[in-house]
Amino acid sequence: MSTSTPWFRARTADALGSAVRRARQVAVLSQDELARRASTSRPTVSRLERGSAVATSTLLDVAAACGYELILVPRGARLTVTTDASDGES
Repeated sequence: MSTSTPWFRARTADALGSAVRRARQVAVLSQDELARRASTSRPTVSRLERGSAVATSTLLDVAAACGYELILVPRGARLTVTTDASDGES
């Protein structure tokens, strides 16, 4: 990922769904292709993008298939996002 890759903040299920949709679009994937890469179904991707509940493992798989990961930070925190591969843990 380049440093211009967008990052997303989501505090609601709807915002999370919008973030997943944008991440999919940034990755230039259709819902069908994303579903295939995340080993889920297109309707599940659609539900997630609409802010409906899906399994946590599905959310993690979808994020990874788009080239993203989830990081929890204190609410209202100021963040600096870099794409240095040595940051964080797996």
